[in-house]
Amino acid sequence: MQMSEDQKREMEQRRRDVARGKRAEEVASWYFRLNGFLSIPGFVVHPDVVRRNPMTEADLIAVRFPYSQELIAGRVMVDDPRLTNLGSDSQVLFRLVEVKTDLCNINGPWSNERDGNMQRVIRRLGFARPDDVPPIATAMYQDLRWQDANHILQYITVGERVNDGRQRQYPKLVQITWPEIAGFLFERFSRFPEKLSADRRLIHEQWPAFGRRYGRVFRRMKSVEDSRQYLSQYIRDG
Repeated sequence: MQMSEDQKREMEQRRRDVARGKRAEEVASWYFRLNGFLSIPGFVVHPDVVRRNPMTEADLIAVRFPYSQELIAGRVMVDDPRLTNLGSDSQVLFRLVEVKTDLCNINGPWSNERDGNMQRVIRRLGFARPDDVPPIATAMYQDLRWQDANHILQYITVGERVNDGRQRQYPKLVQITWPEIAGFLFERFSRFPEKLSADRRLIHEQWPAFGRRYGRVFRRMKSVEDSRQYLSQYIRDG
């Protein structure tokens, strides 16, 4: 059956939206990586019973251990306080990250207590005893944050704009915007140019595609605004 022009346009729009979403997730993953987080992108939450479809997916699950630090030429690289100020040096920081290309938001499967997805992801993270999982999950559904003396579990949403309605609903929700991430990237490489090779043709091959491209373009940037424009353009158009 031949598709109509409207169907073709709709399919093409969906393809572009998916591609933008993947680029946004790549940028977010690199941002957390530069801040000392070990991460798993596209973390699938499987149901308790056998069935074909997963329950939901976390765009990114990230963990940062106490006393994480990186030195360059004897200087401590200061990580983004938006992330590090969420806990103390003695706490392991677990992050559930939702990535949006536009307005920051929370996916329904994470806010609907009846679905039980918080319990599943907490069990998989493995920091809590089985009897402690239900009260931790309850705290996450209510506040999107839980902590004890040794751990913090925090829901973070990343996007172009802060969602004021969600912030009123969940005062402990952490929202980080693409302009803020762009500012961090510019400051990081401005203060620590040693992270880039002296040879302009060489960029760390271990970096993701966005990291390699940003490293090359950064050499031509003059301000934070240049960084913001480039990041926005990358997510939008690639």
